[in-house]
Amino acid sequence: MGKPPLKRRTVLRFAGDAKTIKGEPLGIETGICYLAPADSSGYEMCVRRTVGCTKFCLNKAGRGAFNSTQVARIAKTKWFFEDRDGFMTQARRDIKSLRRRAKRNKRRPAVRFNGTSDRPDVAMQLAKENPDLQFYDYTKIERPWLRRRANYHITFSYSGENFQDAMDCLKHGVNVSVVFMVKKGSPLPAMWNGYPVIDGDEHDARFLDPVGCVVGLRAKGPAKKAIASPFVVLS
Repeated sequence: MGKPPLKRRTVLRFAGDAKTIKGEPLGIETGICYLAPADSSGYEMCVRRTVGCTKFCLNKAGRGAFNSTQVARIAKTKWFFEDRDGFMTQARRDIKSLRRRAKRNKRRPAVRFNGTSDRPDVAMQLAKENPDLQFYDYTKIERPWLRRRANYHITFSYSGENFQDAMDCLKHGVNVSVVFMVKKGSPLPAMWNGYPVIDGDEHDARFLDPVGCVVGLRAKGPAKKAIASPFVVLS
């Protein structure tokens, strides 16, 4: 008997994702890519990571807690580095599938390439190829306003160690996400350093957020234990 056929690899995840499913009632159909963060695959995916965000990354929250999920993300990341052409070809196929799915469900398609990574270069390339499609990401790489496109929305991620970069972003019209030590169901602070805080847990479609605000996120997964880390802000 011959070898069984390999399971078809995909770049984007569609239905049933905890991060993006809340956008569906808002008419958003999201495709999200999960790669292995930091250097867990042997390749660096988060060039501005800190000790805190590396330790408390949401990579291991939810489905990420399963070993099979981690194995799959590492394999996908190695694919990204070792067969970039094949990876990008599949990404483009997945975008076409996302468009069809969104049309079928009467929703607006959107892509978040960096679900657990920080590679804006690839997202920018795909956004350039698809000017009519909404892309969005979080990043810790400074001066994100220089990388924005009409169809590529960026939210800057506060790490506890990049305060001035965060303030510069807010001054340039880039929203900043902040993780607060707040339990699920409890209210977030109303303000953070003079800027209004919105509830970022209500949905993941950050391109719908008003400009000039802080995206408040409640600590999840390993971050719920980050009492002494600057990565999580005590409210």
